[in-house]
Amino acid sequence: MRSIFLLAATTLCLFFTTAFTTTNSTNTHDFQPIDPAVFKIMEVTNLWDLLKANYEPIKERDATWLDVGLRSKYAMARNYASLDVIEATFGQPIFLRGPHDGDLNFSSTTSFGYYNPDFVLSVHKAVETAIANPIFSKVGKQVYEQHLKSMAHTYMDAYKYLKAHQELKNTLTQDYLLMMAKPAGTMDGSLQESFRDYAEEMEKSAAKSDIYEAFTAPSFWLRRSIDGTDDEFVVLLEMVISHFEEEK
Repeated sequence: MRSIFLLAATTLCLFFTTAFTTTNSTNTHDFQPIDPAVFKIMEVTNLWDLLKANYEPIKERDATWLDVGLRSKYAMARNYASLDVIEATFGQPIFLRGPHDGDLNFSSTTSFGYYNPDFVLSVHKAVETAIANPIFSKVGKQVYEQHLKSMAHTYMDAYKYLKAHQELKNTLTQDYLLMMAKPAGTMDGSLQESFRDYAEEMEKSAAKSDIYEAFTAPSFWLRRSIDGTDDEFVVLLEMVISHFEEEK
């Protein structure tokens, strides 16, 4: 195990010295330090294989018993990209309101996190800067292909599904807000079950989406349409998919 971490540390050192600095002149000693937000994206991406290899979901800790979906990915990266770390790195709050305080709270039945639109735009800019770096882009493409591609398309398809079923979206939005306004709040899986037909169809499709991600992806977009950040998120997602899947 020690040799694995030594190897990882050596790899990071080499990667950091080449990918995490930029230059504005022909003087090789004239380096411009990279933005902390861009550095954080590069750091976590470069560590992803190691983080995934050493991850085992614990329901009580991670609010999931699966190794797929957004919850498990946050759990994998928590030591490097917890909410408080990310907020300190970007210098602004991730959420404007909701139950999250220092860490993600998945157990609330009467509220959810309203993303800060300025934070989402900052993430977009940081990702755009990171993928413009050819060294990072190569690493990022490998991580994307191996670990993120299927989920990225599942979430994009879910966004398009809700766009194409506006009446269903409006009804679920009203029902969801009404449930949260009651003392008991939402029931476990109350949104996911509304998308069972969609999830089962996606699982059988050519893309063969993970059924858990297909169940939960539409719920993500429903909440984003409520907090008003769905357009910002889908543009970010489109940029990532386009960059890592374009012909080179």
